[in-house]
Amino acid sequence: MPISFLELVPVRPRATVVIDSEAGPAQFEVAGISLANLAEIARKYPTFAKVVEGNASLMAATDAMPALIAAGLGHYGNPEYERQAASLPPDLVISLAGEVVKLTFPQRPSLALTEPEAEPEAEPAQPDSRPAVISQLRLSS
Repeated sequence: MPISFLELVPVRPRATVVIDSEAGPAQFEVAGISLANLAEIARKYPTFAKVVEGNASLMAATDAMPALIAAGLGHYGNPEYERQAASLPPDLVISLAGEVVKLTFPQRPSLALTEPEAEPEAEPAQPDSRPAVISQLRLSS
């Protein structure tokens, strides 16, 4: 039975992370976050907005990482989750936030087309069609 677009709830990419704790290994499921949550985090943390725009690395937005982790755990905007995330060791915070970002922006296409597009026909290589060689600039002192 077809699903109405208004009832559509796509599956978000998920990953299970294991954190070594004093009580033993703890498993948590993190997921990519919604566009609305992503936009709110970017508004609250301008450094993260630069990351989303591609003008900075995630390391430039360490202030936004606890919010990303809380959202990836399914608790967007929950101050308790954000405080707990902020109290984790820095390497763990960076790792978890990075995982949430990877899940939010997967590299694979998420849309399945009903009919595959025809691939363009490959043209035979021509001997004079090689790209021009670009030489390095010479520096003068």
